[in-house]
Amino acid sequence: MSQIPSNNQEIVSVSDINNLAKGLLEKDLSNVWIQGEISSFTAHGSGHWYFTIKDKKSSLSCVMFKFENQNVLFDPKVGDELILNGNISIYAPSGRYQFNVKHIEVFGEGALLKAFEDLKFKLESEGLFNQNIKKEIPYLPLSVAVITSETGAVFRDIINVLRRRSPFIKLTLIESKVQGKTADKDIVQAIKRANEIKDFDLIILARGGGSIEDLWCFNMESVVREISNSQLPIISAVGHETDFTISDFVADLRAPTPSAAAEIISQNHSNLLESFSRNKIHIENRFLSLLSQLKEGLDLKIALLRHPGEKLRETSQKLDNFETRMKGTLINISLEKKNNLEGNIALLKRSSPISSIKSSQNRINVGSMKLINLISKNIETKKKTYLQNINTLEAVSPLSVLGRGYSIVTGEKNNIITSSLGLKVNDKIKARFKKGEVLAKVIEIIDEE
Repeated sequence: MSQIPSNNQEIVSVSDINNLAKGLLEKDLSNVWIQGEISSFTAHGSGHWYFTIKDKKSSLSCVMFKFENQNVLFDPKVGDELILNGNISIYAPSGRYQFNVKHIEVFGEGALLKAFEDLKFKLESEGLFNQNIKKEIPYLPLSVAVITSETGAVFRDIINVLRRRSPFIKLTLIESKVQGKTADKDIVQAIKRANEIKDFDLIILARGGGSIEDLWCFNMESVVREISNSQLPIISAVGHETDFTISDFVADLRAPTPSAAAEIISQNHSNLLESFSRNKIHIENRFLSLLSQLKEGLDLKIALLRHPGEKLRETSQKLDNFETRMKGTLINISLEKKNNLEGNIALLKRSSPISSIKSSQNRINVGSMKLINLISKNIETKKKTYLQNINTLEAVSPLSVLGRGYSIVTGEKNNIITSSLGLKVNDKIKARFKKGEVLAKVIEIIDEE
């Protein structure tokens, strides 16, 4: 808010002075053309461009808002020499002096030409213009999709050419805009539809002549890449013979005009009747030549033909000779088989297993007798040794000692007592005899001297 001091001097706020300066500048400098070089450039996430241009003495901050720059056909970068149109203004919140850009182009060449060359260089570097990846145009296409405007004369021109040169080619119009801001999106969708239908042999992308701005949709990267991705071969027939678009470079074939494209696809059809005529003459001549050769061969065979009776006599003699050879061969085979049979019989007799079996049986009988005798002797020896061992065990057995009147005395803890020295009166002891045991108590200990 303005305030009036006591000396009647008006005092304004910072915002007021910035807004006042902003209004004055925008009023007096509302349509200014400026040339300068970009020294810094930022494309903000909001879509606005913020950059600085300079000359040898000064620099100027610039802004180009999203709704202004979305139609710019190239991407500015540091070092570009530009021509800008717009108005001088002040960004009131910070009091920063800036140039609001409405229009931008490259100095020394049109922006469209620069965008054309930049995109052409980029796609050529990626190999999209390589002849090795281009699809072959069908020799005799029968179904063709034409992508163009329904209201233009292009489609009628193509129909007229094909009606005259090849009326049996089926044409299908896939309507699309071919000029304007949204034309590139229409063309991309039309190419996709043509590939989805899968009833076409190729696509003609067509438009009449016009300025570079009119034809610019055929230089859009989206259109060029869709042409490259198409499964169907595409003929680019855009503009006049002197007009070139990037679509021409990436398409599988370029035609100077839409009518020329129709002539190209119908050329082989129009030559077909002439080719049939030439082939007919060639076949007739070939047939007559073969007929003449067959006649000459037949005459030669007639000259060499002999009387049937002579041929029969010769054949009969050959049969007699064959019969004689066959009889001799059969006799020789029979004798050879007989000799082989007799030899095999003798060999079988010599190698008969009966004698071998008898010899083996005798050896087994003798071996069995020897084994039985050896087992009997071994059993007898083992029996004697067993009896001797029993006698020895009985001799040294404690039971045998007990049988001779001795006994085994043990204490309360089952310890064997061999001397009276370890006993006391009233100790309990146990005596084991050969048969039975007794429990006793020590009454008196008698020492042996």
